[in-house]
Amino acid sequence: MDGADDCDLASDACVIHGEHFFVRGLIRVPIVGHNEHFEWGVWASLSEDNFWQTMDAWESEGREATPPMFGWLSTELPTYAESTLNLRTLVHTQPVGVRPHVEVEPTDHPLAAEQRNGLTWDELASRVDLLMRED
Repeated sequence: MDGADDCDLASDACVIHGEHFFVRGLIRVPIVGHNEHFEWGVWASLSEDNFWQTMDAWESEGREATPPMFGWLSTELPTYAESTLNLRTLVHTQPVGVRPHVEVEPTDHPLAAEQRNGLTWDELASRVDLLMRED
């Protein structure tokens, strides 16, 4: 990992001041009536122990057998009226070369509901339109 001072940042992991530990993952939202998913690229914080366990197994075949780990969503996703920061998550390790799957724990937050129930094609198109306008 490369970083300034006591912060290390890589494409899939980040350590800030030796106190805050993050992994990059994907929140997959099903598209109703389709086999595809819409994916949000996000950062999730992990405990120090879980972070180093993840890093130790990063290139290990079979790492996906690791039980899900608790984390906090650490990315503010646009298009939601409510903040997505600090939503409770479970981080599911995937096979080598695949980013972890981030599961938002069930709440009444719209992101959690979308992950459980999916988005219609029209809802997805509207969401993408909002994202494009933000750029």
